[in-house]
Amino acid sequence: MEEERYDPLASVQAAGPPGTISFIYGLPDPATFPAGELRRAADRVLRGRPELALQYGPEQGYGPLIDYLGEKLARDEGLHVARPQIMLTGGSAQALDHLCTLFTRPGDLVLVEAPTYHETLQLFRDHGLRPLQITTDEGGVQVEALADRLTALDRRGERARLLYLIPNFQNPSGITLAADRRPAVLELAARYNLLVVEDDVYRDLAYEGQVPPSLFALDGGRRVLRIGSFSKILAPGLRLGWLLGPPGWIERFIASGLRCMGGGANPLVANILAEYCREGLLEPHIERLRQVYRERRDVALEALAAHMPGGVGWTRPGGGFFIWLTLPEPLRAVQVAERARDQKLLIPAGDPFFAEQPTGQHLRLAFSFVPPDKIRAGVEVLGRVLSAEMSQAMGVEPSGGKDRLEPSTPA
Repeated sequence: MEEERYDPLASVQAAGPPGTISFIYGLPDPATFPAGELRRAADRVLRGRPELALQYGPEQGYGPLIDYLGEKLARDEGLHVARPQIMLTGGSAQALDHLCTLFTRPGDLVLVEAPTYHETLQLFRDHGLRPLQITTDEGGVQVEALADRLTALDRRGERARLLYLIPNFQNPSGITLAADRRPAVLELAARYNLLVVEDDVYRDLAYEGQVPPSLFALDGGRRVLRIGSFSKILAPGLRLGWLLGPPGWIERFIASGLRCMGGGANPLVANILAEYCREGLLEPHIERLRQVYRERRDVALEALAAHMPGGVGWTRPGGGFFIWLTLPEPLRAVQVAERARDQKLLIPAGDPFFAEQPTGQHLRLAFSFVPPDKIRAGVEVLGRVLSAEMSQAMGVEPSGGKDRLEPSTPA
């Protein structure tokens, strides 16, 4: 039954107390979860092969799902990945935590975008790593800034261990690393012997144009570990993702204590997803997601154009879940977020998304979990809050959306 598996008009509870509108969480809309199809796939698995699905699995992961992912990469990207180059993981978070355990040591330097995902920064710090940020603009990480940072470290006798990038529809900024910058980033990584971590969980959620070739593809599988996940394209509760890398590195993961002790990642879920994907259900589901989230992206951008006062800029993401707002001086994002909360609008300041000193002038707007009518209402509230703050701070009348700047990009 169609209504059982997908109902974009089902009641969606935005995170936050009753009566609020929240742009805080970059979560998939639960109305999109294909619960009925997954339940039927689970029933087939538990009736047909419970002795396999409920047992410890092979360390690399359930073979039929690995093979499906290889076919998907070939079909979608023209990327041909051999079995030894791919493994299943317990979501992207476990993949990142596992590679930090195996490939870094406390005190190592890691390079990240400014801004980057704040919970990745927390994970790095949990491992005793020292993240340093590289400036970004509308084309992603700035190659010259990356080169300058690497040169400065080299002159001090230091070196970074890895470079962590979210190249497509980045969290939090929504920007995509420009295609013409990707080879130059890889050249610097090779010159300075950097391990490159490509966190590519939003690639399938593209709403326009072509997504550039992955760093993994351009690198030829030499020094890039690429992370993928079912969390954004099916449901986060599945806790299943995958990792691509050089065969020797993948073998190191497979032979690690975590994998040898625990078996493969989520064997039951892997069996269910293999059944689901082999039925040809994932591709039309992803297309429905694109329609839902593209509409919300467009509604958010239209509302921003209508309600933001002059001087406020924002990114225009080609996919993913996020828009990044830049406030004019002398406004501070933390204060704006507090004033918005007073108006029952929840939106996070951008400060935690910086590895080093933040500029203090950014807000992240997550639109994926919010229905279109609430997106419009929330952006209108934000516009009023910003106009009032600018009027108070700068002694000017609120512009009501007139004389605004064109959308800008991260500092």
